[in-house]
Amino acid sequence: MLDNIIDQVKGQLTGELQNKFHLQPDAANRSVDLAKDNLLHEVKNRATSGDVGGAMNMLKGDAGGSGVNSMISKYVTDLTSKVGIPENIAQQVAPFAINFIIQKVSGKMASDNLGQSDILGSLVGGSIKDSLGKGLGGKLGGLFK
Repeated sequence: MLDNIIDQVKGQLTGELQNKFHLQPDAANRSVDLAKDNLLHEVKNRATSGDVGGAMNMLKGDAGGSGVNSMISKYVTDLTSKVGIPENIAQQVAPFAINFIIQKVSGKMASDNLGQSDILGSLVGGSIKDSLGKGLGGKLGGLFK
């Protein structure tokens, strides 16, 4: 579901990257794909490690700094190494693209009244309750098994 939401705004973001940062169409397209991959990876890691609240806050735009900053930093590296965008441009593109996606996801979640199981369930595969319950159960000594 999260993939679908991001895919719905891909064309708009690709156009924005071309207009604002003068990226070639192929570079803009690959930049959006990398932004999506970085965001999904970060959210999935948070959710599967038991930080469901952090994952949801990130998607709502309430990330609280360090998680988003480290994701943006990794994204800058990806943009320079995988797409060939100069670092000074990548440092501008990365926060713009990540924040653009987060805004769109947050808006979609609010307008469609989507809950965490709707969003994160498809990302971690299967039932969010089952996936996260196993991770939390192990961390809490099997208390919830």
